Amino acid sequence: MIRFDRVIVERRGQMVIDRLSLEVPPSATLAVIGRDGAGKSTLLEALATAMPIQGGDILLAGHSVRRDPDAVRARLGYAPAQLAKWPALRADEFLALFGGAAGLTGQGLQAAVNRALDLAGLKGREAALIDGLSAGQAKLLLIGRALLHAPDLLVLDDPFNGLDPRQRRSVERLIGDLQIGGRTVVATIDDARVPDCFTHLAVLAEGRLLHDGPATFAAFSAGRAWRYRLHCPGQAETAVALIGRLVGRLADHVEAVDATILDCTLEFAPAATIDSPQRALSEIVAALLRAGIAVEEAGLHPQWTEQLVEPTV
Repeated sequence: MIRFDRVIVERRGQMVIDRLSLEVPPSATLAVIGRDGAGKSTLLEALATAMPIQGGDILLAGHSVRRDPDAVRARLGYAPAQLAKWPALRADEFLALFGGAAGLTGQGLQAAVNRALDLAGLKGREAALIDGLSAGQAKLLLIGRALLHAPDLLVLDDPFNGLDPRQRRSVERLIGDLQIGGRTVVATIDDARVPDCFTHLAVLAEGRLLHDGPATFAAFSAGRAWRYRLHCPGQAETAVALIGRLVGRLADHVEAVDATILDCTLEFAPAATIDSPQRALSEIVAALLRAGIAVEEAGLHPQWTEQLVEPTV
C-alpha cells in the first residue's frame, strides 16, 4: 500500500503540494488528473524520491521516502514524462546501464533489456540511437526501463502522451496485466482521458486533493452538473424545443450545436426529482423518441473524467 500523509512539496519557495493525504491500496491502478499546475507531476516525483518533500511523508510498503529512500527506489520503477538527452547512446546500452544500476546481471539483465526493447517496438533495432527515437518509442522505452527490475510499483508521468493508438492500447494492456498480476500503478494523465485499465482516480487542484475513489462515474457523480451530447439528425432544434419544456425538472440547460447535435446539462442533487443524470438522460431520450425524433447517439461529452477537472458548473 502507498500512503501519502499530509505531504508538502515546494518548488523555488512556492508550495506545489499542500498537505495532501491519500491512500492507494495494493494492486490498484491509480490515475491522477487535474488541470495544468495542479501538482500531478510533482506528486509523482516525490513518490519516486526524485523530489524532496518539505512536510509530511510518503510510505511505500512501510518504507519512508524521507528516512529510507533506497528501499523505496528498490520497490518502484519510475518513468518521467520525457526522455532526457543521451547523445550517441544506443537503446540497448541505455537499458543495460539502468538495469545494471538496479542490480541485474548476466542473462537476467539481457532478458530484461530484450523485454523493454520489445515493448518499445525496437526488437531487432537494438542499435537505434536514443536521440533518434520517435516520441512514442521514447515514451515506451522509458516505461520499459522502469520495468527492468520487475518493481512492485510502476510510477508513470503522463504515459499516453505522444503514443499512437496502437501504442496506447499496448500500454493500457500492460497496466491491466500488471494489476492482474498483483502490482500497483500510479500515473498522471494530463488530458484527463482515463482509460478502463485504471481502478482508482484522484483529482488534484492547486496541490490539494479534491476527490478520490473508484474510477467509476457513480463514485463521482453526486453534487455537480454534467454535460451530455445527443445526435438527432436534422432535428436538433426541434429536440431543443421539446427538451426546453423539461428544463428545471430533467435538464438545467439545453442548446443546439448544429442541425444534428445538441448539448444539455444535467445535475444530480439529493433534492432533484430524478435521482441521477443518467436516469434523466434516459427520460429525455424516451421523450424524444415518443415525439418521433430519432436519437442516433447520446452520452457524456466530453468524457466524465475530463469534466472532473473543469470548474463545477
